Amino acid sequence: MESSTFRTTLLQAAVVACSLAACRAAPHAPNSSTAANSVHTRGAVERVVALGSMRQAELQKLAAEFPGDINVANDAELFRIEYWTELKGHATLASGLLSLPSNAASSRGVVMYMHGTNFSRELSPSSPNRADGNQETAVFAGNGYTVLLPDYIGLGVSTEAQAYVVAKPQVDASVDLLRAAQVVVQERKWPWSPKLFLMGFSQGGQSVAALHRELERAPMAGVTLKGSVAIAGPYDLSLVLRTKLSPSEAMKPINIGYIGFAALAYATYYERALADVFADQYAKSLPTLFSGKLPIETVFAGLPDDARKYFTPALANAIATKQPTWLDAALDENQTYQWVPKAPMQLYFGTADEDVPAAATQAFYDYASSHGGHVTTHNVGPVDHMATSAAAYAPTLRWFDTLGNADN
Repeated sequence: MESSTFRTTLLQAAVVACSLAACRAAPHAPNSSTAANSVHTRGAVERVVALGSMRQAELQKLAAEFPGDINVANDAELFRIEYWTELKGHATLASGLLSLPSNAASSRGVVMYMHGTNFSRELSPSSPNRADGNQETAVFAGNGYTVLLPDYIGLGVSTEAQAYVVAKPQVDASVDLLRAAQVVVQERKWPWSPKLFLMGFSQGGQSVAALHRELERAPMAGVTLKGSVAIAGPYDLSLVLRTKLSPSEAMKPINIGYIGFAALAYATYYERALADVFADQYAKSLPTLFSGKLPIETVFAGLPDDARKYFTPALANAIATKQPTWLDAALDENQTYQWVPKAPMQLYFGTADEDVPAAATQAFYDYASSHGGHVTTHNVGPVDHMATSAAAYAPTLRWFDTLGNADN
């Protein structure tokens, strides 16, 4: 994705995301119920908020925006689940979207969708003006699946800083949303299927890889992972960082945004003094700019014209000369490509994607396939980041249907 200014680039991305999600207020005023005797254990439900319904015709219109002739059969009901998870060992409140096919006697399975980069709390999946959630409701809940989207730590009701592309908080919030959703669905006598399917895009592709890996290391009661689709994910974070900070890439507006957001998230999560990481101007301004509370235009206006300008001279020099730094060690800790999937996993990429290099997907495939992993790659052609995502929905629905029907 390319543009002459960072403001235009990211604003276009937000507009595209909102178009795909049909950014709109919930059709009815929210109704909420608070869980009785809620305690702060992981997965405990704090509150359920009804977000209204979406009708079949509306969902079909959304699904028709994707290539592949997706047909929608159901209406859907949407809810926000507020639940307890943890961040670095401490209980914290999080939220996520639950979409249910209306009047379904059974569920075809659970699709958990992990969304891409989102600077704004207002656009969280469980918020009325969501940038992700409506399209997944259309494609999957509209075809009989229970749909879940974690907001992530730092979005939705979470008051924490975003742990952007940090694997463990994404995994913990997702596992605990699965736990909470089982309680909500079963207590309300709605159908629940243990068949679990994962799908994620961009940041969400990395999160899907991390969650798939964790569910195979520590299987979870009540769900059976059937397969995962990860789209344009930054699985090799070191490769992605160094690519974006190379002289030919560092001045591209989209890279300036990603690097600032990620570097702040890592400095915060790993408790580094911001003055030791960032030049004085950005040590002071970035926490406010990326707080999730400011208009997109304000965020864009406060960023440099070169991603390398974020950092102190010492850190910038260490990165440029490939000396090991704390950031390299942290990125390596969060890489999601050096492991071997057992349940099948499909990796989608586009060859014209300038947001996440296709080399990150290739690195994942090369490692996993050479070690016997159940992984395939799917090249959707010379398309950009957003078009890569759009191309994956129809084949993902068909594949999930096939995996689920194999058990019948």
